[in-house]
Amino acid sequence: MAATVFTSSCGVSHEPSGNGKGRQPVTRAMPLPDAEIRATWPKEQVERGLAKGMRLPLEDYMPGYPDVVDAENARDLVRQACMQRLNFKFTPEPSGLRPAASYDAMNMKRRYGITDRTEAALHGFALPQAGTEDDSTSEEDAELAREDSESSVPGWDEAMNNTCIPEANAKVGVLFETDLAGDLASESYAATARQTPVRSALATWSSCMAGHGHRVKSLDDAEGRSATSKPSGLEPGRAEVSMATNDVDCKQAGRLVETWFKAEAAYQHQQIAAHRHELDAEKARNRKLSERTRAVLAVRK
Repeated sequence: MAATVFTSSCGVSHEPSGNGKGRQPVTRAMPLPDAEIRATWPKEQVERGLAKGMRLPLEDYMPGYPDVVDAENARDLVRQACMQRLNFKFTPEPSGLRPAASYDAMNMKRRYGITDRTEAALHGFALPQAGTEDDSTSEEDAELAREDSESSVPGWDEAMNNTCIPEANAKVGVLFETDLAGDLASESYAATARQTPVRSALATWSSCMAGHGHRVKSLDDAEGRSATSKPSGLEPGRAEVSMATNDVDCKQAGRLVETWFKAEAAYQHQQIAAHRHELDAEKARNRKLSERTRAVLAVRK
């Protein structure tokens, strides 16, 4: 889970005194992701490939990427206003600048390894990234330098930890205060990998890959050899493209993705039945977080 990068225009008119006294800094509003940027974010439904349209039951209990980004930005807005009130500088980089590879923790598009042949032919196993590696490094360095400069002011840490973070917790909430849905999803993946139909489909896939000259022991073994982020414009090697496309073809031939998905869907229905109360409570907390997030962000519009 290509990104559109924009630069934070947050700033203050002078350095804070560090003691909450003196002229209050004037902070320009933190920019939030607009419609163009949001269009680059991962989609809720897989739109192409062997996993197209697949959605596992536990996803109903997971916050989506837009909800997570909005909550992070709402928390930062509250913390920024709080720090300004206390005469400290806090200029966070908005979340959502560099979209995640997946919509939620299920990572349905690549839950069973690479599943999109078109993507495999273009990028091999890797997920393309916007910009260049040098650009990304320089931006991260600048962000770290700004954070260090701001937090080095005497009293900054105490103000943030003792006042502003608790204020953000109260006004917005805490992201992933619990993550039972994610824990159960990890369990369902591991448990179904040991089931006979899935093991048989994996063996068929492995045999097919060997027929193409790829000696791989597992899905992780296949992707792990080449699955690294690539800057935009950098093409994968022929060997990687060949292996990635063969991977997808072998999964399709042995019906691996649909077999594993069917096994996991059945397993997760059982998990939900066994943990209904806890999952409903977690879903209610996530819903309340979204409501508070919208209330904070609405003030900015």
